[in-house]
Amino acid sequence: MSGTHEEAHNIFPQIYFGSLLAAGLLMFLLHRRWGALPKPGERFYDAIILVLGLWCLGGLLIDAFAHIGGRVDDTFFTEWHAVWYSGATAYGAYIFYAVMPEGGVGEMLRRPFGVLSDVAPEHRPGVWGIIVFFISGFGDMIWHETLGVESNLDILLSPTHIGLFAGLILSVTGPFWSAWADPTSGQNGLRSQALPIFGLGAAWCVVLLMVRYSHPWIDGIGEFCYTQGYDYICWNNDYNEALGIGMRSFLLQAALTAGILLMFLRRWEPAPGALAVLLGFHALGAWVYAEFDRDVAVMGIAWALLVEALRFMWAKGWRASFVATAVALQAVVLQVALFISGPRGTWWEGTNLHMAPFGWTVHATFGAVVLCAFVGVMATTLAFPPTLPEMSESEQA
Repeated sequence: MSGTHEEAHNIFPQIYFGSLLAAGLLMFLLHRRWGALPKPGERFYDAIILVLGLWCLGGLLIDAFAHIGGRVDDTFFTEWHAVWYSGATAYGAYIFYAVMPEGGVGEMLRRPFGVLSDVAPEHRPGVWGIIVFFISGFGDMIWHETLGVESNLDILLSPTHIGLFAGLILSVTGPFWSAWADPTSGQNGLRSQALPIFGLGAAWCVVLLMVRYSHPWIDGIGEFCYTQGYDYICWNNDYNEALGIGMRSFLLQAALTAGILLMFLRRWEPAPGALAVLLGFHALGAWVYAEFDRDVAVMGIAWALLVEALRFMWAKGWRASFVATAVALQAVVLQVALFISGPRGTWWEGTNLHMAPFGWTVHATFGAVVLCAFVGVMATTLAFPPTLPEMSESEQA
């Protein structure tokens, strides 16, 4: 639906104002039922923030697909932006209400930074996130209208888009940091861990878009495969170049996966189903950014279920082994899926045995999995470092 400039202007206000009207009506009904909408630290505040953040994330996913697929107009006022920015406006309006001091708008205008500093530290990411988002969004409108609309990888490098990504990450992780500061959070099963899981998972989707240019699932095997006579369309005739591109992608995703998992595991003992839901966000993001490739969705779901099935390793205290296995499985799932759906076989080039599915040597094919696992081990060691030895009084003297 690339449409024309005029069509975009016609659709934008309908989506933007229509969705805000529906959201405003819902908030009005909640206000009447509760007497007041919750403010930071009060019941349901984090849930509302999460819903609004997911609204923004949904807009991002739609807009990202439009840019990736070339379904964009020559204007800022597209239907994709209408979904994204209506969510941001609703989020901003609620934050404005939530942080309003007792002195009202006048006090906020007199000491805006003082009002923001009064917000508890665990609630500041959500507040500052929407501020960063709005500043970047206003800049994005000017950028689009004066310098044109980005497409393909350019959407990841536009300065205003980077600001939007940063603001959205801060916004959607608001409930995660709020739950982190609550000593009682996550103690009663999956339901009690839902807010931090969804907040962290939503942030993962945003980060995936930022690094989609180096994701072996999204880029496709043509980026890094090497072949002699196979049916694959490999873009690199130089083996070392193909291997280098592939390994950089695998290692970047291994580090990102280990970081996301350990951010959750460092704070909470995963409830049954928690890891599957968290990795489900990876499946969702990769599926959208791969232009709704069904195979990518299947791989994402399979990986999530495999990691969930191995949760017993974490429960037994095998921290490094669990994270290493979970990270390495991201590479294994891709290898197995391509091996099943693509050509199979091996061939020799001099003394090197190359094998499907990547066409890498047998050393690199298996070594890539081992190296990804090693990234998981290193990340776990950083997250759970050995206890520092205590010096005796005589040693201190």
